[in-house]
Amino acid sequence: MKIAIDIRHLAAPNPSGVGRYTIEVVRRLIQHEEHEWLLFASGSARTLSHLPEFSGKTVTVVKKQIPNRLLFALLLSGRKTREDYLPAKPDLWFFPDLNIIRTKLPYVVTVHDLSFEHYPQFFTRKDHMRNRLADVRSLVQNAKQVLAVSRSTKQDLVECWRVEPERISVTPLGVDEAFHPKQQPSDKNFLREHGIRFPYFLSLSTREPRKNIESIIEAYGLWRDQSPTSDIHLVIAGGKGWKSSSVGRRASTSLYKNMIHLIGYVPEKHKPALFRGAEAVLFPSFYEGFGLPVVEAQACGTPVIAGRASSLNESSSILVNPYDISDLVQSFNHAHAIKPVKTEVDWSNTAQKTLRALTNYSPSRD
Repeated sequence: MKIAIDIRHLAAPNPSGVGRYTIEVVRRLIQHEEHEWLLFASGSARTLSHLPEFSGKTVTVVKKQIPNRLLFALLLSGRKTREDYLPAKPDLWFFPDLNIIRTKLPYVVTVHDLSFEHYPQFFTRKDHMRNRLADVRSLVQNAKQVLAVSRSTKQDLVECWRVEPERISVTPLGVDEAFHPKQQPSDKNFLREHGIRFPYFLSLSTREPRKNIESIIEAYGLWRDQSPTSDIHLVIAGGKGWKSSSVGRRASTSLYKNMIHLIGYVPEKHKPALFRGAEAVLFPSFYEGFGLPVVEAQACGTPVIAGRASSLNESSSILVNPYDISDLVQSFNHAHAIKPVKTEVDWSNTAQKTLRALTNYSPSRD
């Protein structure tokens, strides 16, 4: 088959969870040289320079230097379709992220979560405008196949958007082999670079309201009040997202601000060191389609305290009520008693399930 993949969302620095998913799955998909792969990205020369490298015998990377705003306008006007920018007509499209889609060809789309439906307050007006313009619900309902990253997301699609369950394949995210419990010589070097010479609880996620990081800071302060002799610090890692400044303000006004460390975005290659060194990973998110840091931490043998919400209920973590600060405070006391859970998920499995969904579609069926 000739399969086109939209990788426009990778034309940006510091990829988040959706970007990581796309990179890992695409790199494994294109190893299947019995198929042709057309990878499409658009934007300015500067944004396109951020694209990761993809190569292979049957791979063509199409970089269209056109401002995305102009591309969106052309697509929304109906004057252009996505395949008009490709050197050859594919059999179908694969969209690893919900976005503005205009195509006359069949397509498969990945849905990571429906957080914008359940928690609209966690998104900007721009986010809501984009979703309305894209008409994401119709895009999913019209897809030949829908990939859901968890059973929870599949259930949401069936219950909220009335997508037929037989059209939904669950393709859980994976974990790179670098995430394992064995300490590496480079671990200490990385921690020293950030001045981390103490035991710590770790929060690692984009700094945005949905991740509930302000509650982590508040709970940490209350826990320190109850445990004044503890030497466990709080390390908050992750890039800035919407309303991220509130996290900084909450940390700077804490009585324990000298024990709270905001270290910013951490490149993928350094995440295992952070996970392995932590006493526990704190992830009391209000809503998650999957929760990649949870399985990555577990792969590193580190206990996880997660929110009792959406897909996180599928994890083997200590689960807390994300709306109850006292529940989170109490969980800190039990962190040492949490038995790390061995996880077997890997990206090859994710890619294999994805490939099956893509190739199960045949143009002759229409």
